[in-house]
Order: sequence, then C-alpha cells, then structure tokens
Amino acid sequence: MYEGSSEMKTLSLVLVVLSALLMSGCAGNRKAADQPKEKIVVQATDADTILSCLAGERKMSRQTFNGAYKTAFANAARDENSEVLRLICLSLHQYASYKQFKDGMDALSLYIKAHPESASGLQGVHILMQRIDREKIGKWALSNKSLDEKDGLEAENKELLERNEVLEKGASNDQARIKELQKQIEQLKNIESIIKNRER
Repeated sequence: MYEGSSEMKTLSLVLVVLSALLMSGCAGNRKAADQPKEKIVVQATDADTILSCLAGERKMSRQTFNGAYKTAFANAARDENSEVLRLICLSLHQYASYKQFKDGMDALSLYIKAHPESASGLQGVHILMQRIDREKIGKWALSNKSLDEKDGLEAENKELLERNEVLEKGASNDQARIKELQKQIEQLKNIESIIKNRER
C-alpha cells in the first residue's frame, strides 16, 4: 500500500510538473500571441513629401493655387521646414509663374544646405528642377525669337501699309490733277474753237 501510495504521489507530482510546464508553455505562447508584433514605421523623406504634395495638388484651381502659394511663401519665410517643402512643391505646379518656379528652386538649394541629411533625395529633385529651368529658358528664348520675328514682320507690314497709303494718296492726287488738266485742256479747246469761229 505504501509503495502504491508512493507511486501515486510520484505520478501525481509528475503530472503536476507536466501540467505546470504545459501551462507555462501555453501561457508563454499566449503572451507572445497577445503581444503586438513589432511595427515597421516607414518615414517619408523630404523628397517624398515634395513629390506626394505635387501629386496631391495637381487638380488645384488657379485661384486656390494663388492663395496656397502666398501662404506657403509667407510661412517659408519664417523658416518652417514643412512650409518650405510645400513652397518647393507649389513652385513646380502648372500654374506657377517662372519667378515662383525660380523662388522654389532657390528655396530648395538653401534647404539642401541646411539639411545635409536629406541631400541625397533632394539632389534628384534639384537636378529635375534645373532641367526644367533649362527647358523653360530654351522655350523662352525661342518664344522671344518668334516674338522678335513677329514684331519685325508687323513693323515691316506697317511700313508697307503706310507706303501703300502714301502711294494711294499720291495716285488720288494725280487723278485729281489729271482731271484738272483735262478740264483746262477742254477749256483751251473751247477758247480755240471760239477764236477760230470769230476769225471766219
């Protein structure tokens, strides 16, 4: 009886230990399952901020753009980094004037100098802006050349019209003089005819 009781105790003890181990294992697994998994936080770069702003604002009306640009320009002057990035974004908008574009490019250059940690991504945006600037200057030069040619043609056309007007006026005067001379010739003929009649 004592042996059986000892075996029972040992068996009970083994069961208690196994239960405890199983419970602690399950509880441990439950705790691991209950704990939130580590979150990966992706932080947007300054270049991402500019490009996503540009994509988000592309449907903005001209009036809304003017207000947004004015606000961003005023806030960027106070050295608010997020507004400087917004100003750069808006300077790339389709409604931005060439001066606004140049202001944005200058702001980007200053921002890169002040934030060297963001330089790698922003250098790409800066290179794109320089390329756009060269294209704009090329188109502007071509447009100016076309305007100069147009102005030249308009001046030449005006000069030809004035010359034509002078010639027409001259022709009109000549016609009047011819009519006057014809009248005088008719009068002379009449006088000559009267004189001949008297002589007879």
